[in-house]
Amino acid sequence: MKWKLGSVVAALVALVAGSAFAVHNLSADEPVAALPLIYSSYPEGVHGQGSVEGVRRDRAPKVIAAQAGGRVTLTGLLGSRRLEETVSVARFRIECWVQSHVSFTAYQRVTLPAYLDPTVPPETVPVTGTMDVPPCQRVANGVHGRYSGKICIVVGAREGDDLGASCREFLVVKGALLGPVLPGLEAAGVVPLWRAITEAELKSVEERGAYTVIQGLEGKYFFPTREQAENFAKLAQERGWGTYVVTQAEIDARHLAKAEAVAAAGEGPAYFLRNGLVRLVRLVRIFK
Repeated sequence: MKWKLGSVVAALVALVAGSAFAVHNLSADEPVAALPLIYSSYPEGVHGQGSVEGVRRDRAPKVIAAQAGGRVTLTGLLGSRRLEETVSVARFRIECWVQSHVSFTAYQRVTLPAYLDPTVPPETVPVTGTMDVPPCQRVANGVHGRYSGKICIVVGAREGDDLGASCREFLVVKGALLGPVLPGLEAAGVVPLWRAITEAELKSVEERGAYTVIQGLEGKYFFPTREQAENFAKLAQERGWGTYVVTQAEIDARHLAKAEAVAAAGEGPAYFLRNGLVRLVRLVRIFK
């Protein structure tokens, strides 16, 4: 029994000594390897499918549409809840749902700033990757509709450790993509936008002179024509959703290029702008 106890003590001493050695040899200037948190991820240059109900609640389309061979850019916002500075890695993955095709980008090293104040959201670091859409041949039925596969940002403490992921389902479509045509990233000029808003949002818009996104929502829908916004306002009143007011806005084409083109059921083409893009929309007029 004494021999066993002595062995356990020796093992613990060795473990502690090894830990002390590792800490001692860690440079004070070297960031600590840790798993970052994915605060959001979103695709650029893709189309989506929405519904009137989704437009009313400002929810993001859950399934994005893409063409085989097309390019999809995914951006992830990473942050840390550790007190010290951390270093991690991130890469992007796209796959058919049957995993007959899986491809990755190279790892990217990400250094996250120290998270010092627990009452303030941590500063995030954007990581972006661009990939070709594979020719997924089979389609599955998911909770959000039909999809062909998933595109994800995956993160870990070091290369080979993909411990966290944020994924979006995508559907490979043939022919023209649903939704309006998005401007090119190098496009110049101003694009008009139209939006039907509730009385509560109207009050906020009048006070701030701009659109804002309430906490918990990912963005807002905008229509390319005034007629669509007016039709939606009428539909909302007919369905008892309350009174809606039509507003006119505008945005630089180079910013709109990063939006999601959506096919909103019943109202045709629309744009879905996430929080960062909503802040770049300029209010022009309110029609009462």
